[in-house]
Amino acid sequence: MHIESNISKRSYQVQWSGIRVMFALAAEIPDVINLGIGQPDFDTPNFIREAAKKALDEGYTRYPPAAGFEDLREAIAQKLKRENHIIADPHSEIFVSVGAMQGIFNSILNLVNPGEEVIVVDPGYDYYSQIGLFGGAAVPIPVLENNHFKVDPADIKKALTKKTKLIMINSPSNPTGAIFDEDILIEISKIAQHHGVMVLSDEPYEKIIFDGKKHVSIGSFDGMKDLTISVYTLSKTYAMTGWRIGYVVAHKSIIAEMEKLMEHMVSGVTAVVQRAALAAIQGPQDCVRDMVREYEERRGVIYEGLNKIEGITCILPEATFYAFPNISKLGMTSWDFAKYLVKEHKVATVPGSIFGKQGEGYLRISFALDVARLKEGISRIKKGVESLGKKN
Repeated sequence: MHIESNISKRSYQVQWSGIRVMFALAAEIPDVINLGIGQPDFDTPNFIREAAKKALDEGYTRYPPAAGFEDLREAIAQKLKRENHIIADPHSEIFVSVGAMQGIFNSILNLVNPGEEVIVVDPGYDYYSQIGLFGGAAVPIPVLENNHFKVDPADIKKALTKKTKLIMINSPSNPTGAIFDEDILIEISKIAQHHGVMVLSDEPYEKIIFDGKKHVSIGSFDGMKDLTISVYTLSKTYAMTGWRIGYVVAHKSIIAEMEKLMEHMVSGVTAVVQRAALAAIQGPQDCVRDMVREYEERRGVIYEGLNKIEGITCILPEATFYAFPNISKLGMTSWDFAKYLVKEHKVATVPGSIFGKQGEGYLRISFALDVARLKEGISRIKKGVESLGKKN
């Protein structure tokens, strides 16, 4: 008997993450400089860790409420009002999730029927597997380097059909580091309202923004409250990727469905983690500013270093801790070049094609590493490019 034959077709439709494939390859090679990893290299701030320890001593070891502790949802509501200009009822319009990923997963599960279409940005974060898992069809909208990887709302409008159920946006954007400016978001909101299409706004990098720019949440616009599902996480802001906690703000009917399904999925987000999250949101924010200041310095190192390599160009990322350099002049696919770099020169990057067809000819490079390792990584990439020239 072949066990594989018992696995559902639905499950087989989900592809392994290309990022994980690259990580597995890099893990086999000693002394690799990993410029591919998409998480902060900082430790979770001490006051957050102490809050978790205190919660253990106070007995937070039992089942939590499916939607999250009430005081945490109230703190989230205050943060949303203060920083995102979104007014949400903490008792019915906020859901505490297992990271942003569960919020996105549940949103697609709750909204998208088989055969319905979801508009996504290309290159953009990989939502394809989740959309396909529930029978939806992803409709990619190209974002181009000559427009600093910002989406053109006119392209979204052209892509709309009677089957369009959802528009997914991610700003600040992974992998490009682009910010969708307020005027772009206003146009998207007009399109959504005119056609009655919902928007899922994935905002994990809301605090990692440079050059004095400001983050804008589309859910704060007039007429968009009930049409927007806004998804956030503490992972990037507070270096809490392993804690697995985020939150969703949406219409009460959507939140109710998420709460109902939570009982059948994981019961609720770990109680101790929720207490740590409460401390993070209510505590001093100097740690966030310090991390962003460090990222901004590293951004300069990676930007200057990459642009000094012949055959590679890179625009300055506006946000996140990713650069998205153009390698098309090197004459290799992004996968081939990434594999070449990790195998021959011990530096790991992520192929741009993982993020959509328009990502071909690019690499995603993380600068969530200390400056010394960043410089060494750039040096290895430079040697790799020079070695290619000698071979040719």
